[in-house]
Amino acid sequence: MKCAHSLNRSLFSVLLVVTALLFGCRSNPTAPSTETPNAATGVYVVNEGNIMRGNSSLTLYLPGSAKTYGDVFAAANGRPLGDTGNDIAILAGKVYIVVSGSQKIEVISAEDQRSVGTLVFPGQRTPYRLAIVNESRAFVTNLYDTTVTCFNPSTLQIIGDRVRVGRNPQGIAYANGKIYVCVSGFGYDSTVVVFNATTGASIKTVAVGDSPNDIGVGANNVVYVKCDGRSDYNDSSKDTPGSLVAINSDNDVIITKAVLPLATYGHPGRLTVGSKGYGFFASKNGIHQFRLYNSLIEINVTLIASLPAYGLTLDDTADLLYATDAKDYVQNGDVYIFDLQGKQKAKFQAGVIPGALAFTR
Repeated sequence: MKCAHSLNRSLFSVLLVVTALLFGCRSNPTAPSTETPNAATGVYVVNEGNIMRGNSSLTLYLPGSAKTYGDVFAAANGRPLGDTGNDIAILAGKVYIVVSGSQKIEVISAEDQRSVGTLVFPGQRTPYRLAIVNESRAFVTNLYDTTVTCFNPSTLQIIGDRVRVGRNPQGIAYANGKIYVCVSGFGYDSTVVVFNATTGASIKTVAVGDSPNDIGVGANNVVYVKCDGRSDYNDSSKDTPGSLVAINSDNDVIITKAVLPLATYGHPGRLTVGSKGYGFFASKNGIHQFRLYNSLIEINVTLIASLPAYGLTLDDTADLLYATDAKDYVQNGDVYIFDLQGKQKAKFQAGVIPGALAFTR
């Protein structure tokens, strides 16, 4: 009986090994790999995570091999990214990640994801969106404040702190030697503040539409602003529509404005624009393409995709549109890749609430 028991246990062990060989190597091609990435090119995705949960993460996707690596920041540095990652930018081989809830910007090497520095903001700034001008000057909006902060991206030293712009600044962009800041007031402001990127001198305040919060620079240095419109949570009949605004960065005069009716678009979501004349924004029905033509903003009524995109980023170099799906804001989200006609080219899994993306070459 003793020998039979040992034999049965041995057979069971063999079955386990065979099962592992047969099924253990089968993997979901869209799921993140646990291997360590060794490529300097790819797509970085900042996953916001849940507020006050400290579960932000950084996903790396390599288009060449279609491989995805989950939370490369934690893997490379042995610590979590922090609380509420909101933006990302890449300059000179470094990746700058804005982690709002943790009041910091983490900087890593684009090649191996190892930390090369951290800028911790004093007090309660809630850094939100980032615009890098060059290796000595960058700006970040402070969401729950009325200011932006200027810092040196090379030394991570703050140059100018709490430069006043207005209530709840969100989107920020650099064009034509100037910084453009969306002053949203969470629906109760409607301006874009313009100032000199080198001296910080105020240039102009442009009235655009209720709650401007997303901004981008397109062909010919045209600055595009997406306004959400005001949401009245007590009486939706008092809501105001969103809009798209094109600004000439030579003189900071509005070229044109397209109002986005609530019945058609709801309160619009994220905006992304490229240097080849096209832009995209998310509405209640999906993703729309638009362009500036004869000084008017033309919106394609045919959806690029019906995906309820949480984040949108256009890859000008590859002519691809990346759209994130946050799903239920609890489980891991997905990133979809479309061509500019809306054909899905690929899809990969990211972390909880994937939002901002950046590309290395």
